[in-house]
Order: sequence, then C-alpha cells, then structure tokens
Amino acid sequence: MSSGHGLDVAAVVVTFNRLALLQRLVSRLRTLEAVDAILVVDNASSDGTGEWLAELTKAEPRVLCRTLPTNLGGAGGFQTGLQWSHDLGANLAWLMDDDGLPTPDCLDILLRHRGEFDFWGPAVLTEQRPDELCFPIRLPGTATVTRTLAELEAVSVAGIVPDVVIPFNGVLVTRELVDRIGTVRAEFFIWGDDVEYLWRARDAGARVATVVDAHFHHPATDDLGTPMLFGRTTYNHSPSDLKHYCMARNNTVNLLAHRGPLHAAAFWAKTAWFYSFVRPNPKRLLLSAQAITAGLRGDFSGHRRFLPKAPAGQPTESPRRAAPQDETVAVVVVTYKRPELLDRLLDSLAAQTRAVDAIYVVDNASDPETAAVLDAHAGLPLVVDHTGENLGGAGGFHRGLKAAYLAGYDRIWLMDDDVRPAPWALQALLADGGPALACVREDRHGRLVEKAAIRFDLTNPLQIRPKTATVDSVYPDRAAMPARVEIENAAFEGFMVHRKVVDQIGYPDPSYFIFYDDCDYVIRARRAGFKAFAVRDALMRRHFDFVQGDDLAGWKGFYMYRNLFVVHFRYGTNVAVRLKPFAITAAVVALSPLRGGRKEAANALRALREALTMRRLDPATRLD
Repeated sequence: MSSGHGLDVAAVVVTFNRLALLQRLVSRLRTLEAVDAILVVDNASSDGTGEWLAELTKAEPRVLCRTLPTNLGGAGGFQTGLQWSHDLGANLAWLMDDDGLPTPDCLDILLRHRGEFDFWGPAVLTEQRPDELCFPIRLPGTATVTRTLAELEAVSVAGIVPDVVIPFNGVLVTRELVDRIGTVRAEFFIWGDDVEYLWRARDAGARVATVVDAHFHHPATDDLGTPMLFGRTTYNHSPSDLKHYCMARNNTVNLLAHRGPLHAAAFWAKTAWFYSFVRPNPKRLLLSAQAITAGLRGDFSGHRRFLPKAPAGQPTESPRRAAPQDETVAVVVVTYKRPELLDRLLDSLAAQTRAVDAIYVVDNASDPETAAVLDAHAGLPLVVDHTGENLGGAGGFHRGLKAAYLAGYDRIWLMDDDVRPAPWALQALLADGGPALACVREDRHGRLVEKAAIRFDLTNPLQIRPKTATVDSVYPDRAAMPARVEIENAAFEGFMVHRKVVDQIGYPDPSYFIFYDDCDYVIRARRAGFKAFAVRDALMRRHFDFVQGDDLAGWKGFYMYRNLFVVHFRYGTNVAVRLKPFAITAAVVALSPLRGGRKEAANALRALREALTMRRLDPATRLD
C-alpha cells in the first residue's frame, strides 16, 4: 500500500554468507502483500549471494539490493538499510537478519497496531522449539524473566507487553522515529547496536511494545544466556573472540550512556566473575579488559584484528590497482568554531573499516568547546595544530597537508568539519588506489550532491561559468554512477592525494583563504599528469546545502569573485579566457542596479585588483 511518502512498508534484510537462509527469508517476504519493497543489504558476501540477488532483482521489482564494499557487520548493514528505507520514503521499516523467518501472518498482526507504537515487534521464538522464546525477556522494572510463549502471554495485557521488544528481529520502526533519533551506530559492528537503538528510542519517548500474537522464528542462540551464580543470573558468553570483544566493548558504551556507571561496573564485575570462576579463561579475561578499555575510550577499531586480512567484496569494477596494504593514511581536518560537527566527524573517522593512521586537526582559532571535543577523542591518533588565527580553509589545508607530508604519510585525506564519511569510505578509496581521488557526496536525505566538475572549461571565453558538467548533473543518483568517474576539479571534502603528487606539485596555495584552493590544486595535479577520479563507493555525507552563490554581495562574494579570477589568470588556455575576469567585472558593475547593488559591484572591482596580484602561485606552495 503506497502512501504520500512513496512506500509504506519496506522490509530491510541484512545478510552475510548465508545464502540458503536468505533465499528462504526472501521467498517468505515475497508472499506478503503488505511488503512494498524488500531491501537486501549484502555485507560483501562471498558465497554466491551477490550473483543470486543480481538475477532475482531482474525478475522481482520489489527486491532491491545494495552490496557493501566490505563486511560492516550487522550494525553497518542496518544503518545502511534503515537509511535506505528512509531515503526511499517508506513509512515503516521492517528490520530483520537473514536467519529469521516471520510467520505468514506476522506483519498483518503487527500492522493492526499501527499508530499505537513507534517501535514494536513480534514474539521471537526458537525455531527448533516454537513454544520457547529465543531470547528471554526481563520485564522492565521487575525481576520477572519470561522464557516461554505461555509465560509471555500470561504477563501481556490485551496481547501487548509494553516497553519491551527484541530489536532487529521483525521489528517495525516508523519514519517519524528515524527523523527524531537517526539511524543505527555503524561503528558497533556487531552486538549491542540493536539494544543501543532501542534504548535511544526509549530515551526519546518512543512507544515500544511486543505484540504476542505476532510470531517471528529464529535459530537457537548457542551459549547465550549461560547460567551463573547458581542460576540466579546469566551471562552472554560466546566462544567467538570477535563476538565477545564487540559485546564487552559495546555493552560498556551502552551502559555508561543509558544506564550509568553503576550498571557498567556491575557488568564488568560480572564479566570478571564469569571468566574467573564459571568458565575460567585468563585469555578471555585479558580480552575483556581490552574491550572494556576500548569502550571507555570510545575506540571502535579493536575488533578489526579478528577480521580477515583481505576482506572479500571490496569494489572490483575499478581498473586501478588497490593501494598497497602497508600504505599509511593521514586525515587532515580543518575546523573553525563548529564543535558539534567536529565531534560527529571524529566519530565517523573512528568507525572506518580501515583504521586511519593519523588525524591532523587544524583548529582555526576556535573556542573552548572545540578543545573539549578534541579532549573527548584523545583515544584517536590526533595531531592538533592550534593556529591562533583564522587562516581560512585554504590556509588550514595548506598547514595540515604540509605537516602530514613532512611526517612521511603515503596518502593524505582532506576534509572540512561539516562532512561525515561512511564507515567504508576509506577502504573504498584504497581499493581504487589512484593518486588523486575524491569521495562522492550525498546530502542528509541521501540525494547526490557531488559538485566535482566532469568538465571545467578554461578554453572557451564565452563560457561564463567554467564548470559546465558536474557529477550530480550527469548522474541521477550515486547508484547510477560507474565505479569511478574522471573529474577535472574536486572539493577538499573527502579528497585524497598520494604523496607522489605532492612531490610533483607541492602544497595547496594558502593565499586563496576560502574557495577555489581545492580547484587550483586539482588543476595543478592534472597538469602534472595525474588524473583525478570520483569513487562511487566512497560515500561522504554533507551536512549543509550549497548556498555560496547567494552571497555575492557579502564578504564571501569577494573571495568567490577574486579566486575565480585567479584561476582564469593562472590556468586559462588562451588570452581571451585570461581576459574574461575583466569582462565579468564590467558586466557585474553594469548590471549592479538590477542585481546585487553597489556591494556586489564593489566586491567584483576589489576582487579584480587583488586577483591581478595573485597570478603566480604563493611561494609557500613549494616543498621545503
């Protein structure tokens, strides 16, 4: 049933190397009329899942698939799927792993309670023993634990158990709730991401419930809920070091954020007791301590040691050879009095599936709040440069790139504080391996907003705007792009440069202050023989809309005119193009009574005068 938003119910399925189970689940979902779309997020499976989905999507228009460049775990999968559902306009997202199976009437029963709840789901039953709950439920505010369907029915009121749900197992989430609290924390990888989302929903006042008559089957969960203290409590033991590490780390984060330090301390004590006396294991005690410490630091990189060294499913369409595994990557972030945005960006860098080696933060004379954000991320490999004055983006990127280059890093990844790379963005860039690469930007709603120029015309004097074709003007969305698109300029919002490029062309020109410093740098790289590409799978989220063109009469307008003129003076391929700034200035002055008034005309005249003094690169761009 469609709605004003587009879709009504979108089933979101996260899968990884369980093709038979996925086939079973999708087959069941295809029989449900209330499901408008089946969104399958494939965590880079290597068991034929991608090939099967490719064939299925040709035959079944309701089934859509996104294959991630690497395995991002359930957390990354559900973040991708929930955001995808939201971007498609679905009113309800129905979330599930590939090993679950709703009964044929499960969704219909859940939908009877539409409007009553924001986050609600079925009773999750053990597939092998359908009269037992797969995950025991402790009733909120009580010591009562239900372990069977009969016990759950007994404590329900009119078939509803309020304030309780087993998340991401056939649970429905409203679009309005996603608008309020966002999506899933991908950095968790596995374990606790569902609980965190549930607790975040509760904290935001969401209406939560289990509908007892709706049933969802799930395989038995091995050793989870292992009894301890003479059966008075249980511990979520797993033989997998990966699962245990993520559980201990993420539990620490969740309890501190949502329950407080006493609950966290109780969990730590419980962990120590279990692996000291219930199942003595010194190695597991050490691993627990490492995971808990990582949780306290907010470090979400430690689980990567348990993953395969060369994960399957990296982008393979690119004709470029992937970067060598031992290449080092330094990130350069320029910030100025936007601590909240910086905090989000640093979180996203911490969540990269390939850890960065250093983060150079150029703090353009910011404020105490920025310092507090940096202190809170002390667990990251930060190198902070407090400039003492606002050098603009151009000055900041000049200082940061120079520092990273002189420190010997192989690749330098540049970005402002108002963007947020997807967890797999760095890995996608390295999988491409080119010397000059750009992320592809989407806005907060998932729309393609990549302004990198596919054509930047400095040959035609009649072309007022040299940027004649952009990525987002050629392609309707990111999915429609090939794996890489050659570009003629790029923004320092996810641009990565190899040190061999810096060897040839030097550093960015700080004299631009803001605007066109990135364009200048890419032009110089291309003239030195290095092609630049936008990499489709290297997704970058942008927080703000592009509005610079609306400020031509303000202080930013001066820099936009001046620096555009500088680019023409420096890189125009003929005399007519190099004279174009004079024509533009004359036109702005002549038309000033009709647009912009005196202020825009004054900006253009001043810009022309200063641009004439900047026809040569700043000497600061040269290598020391």
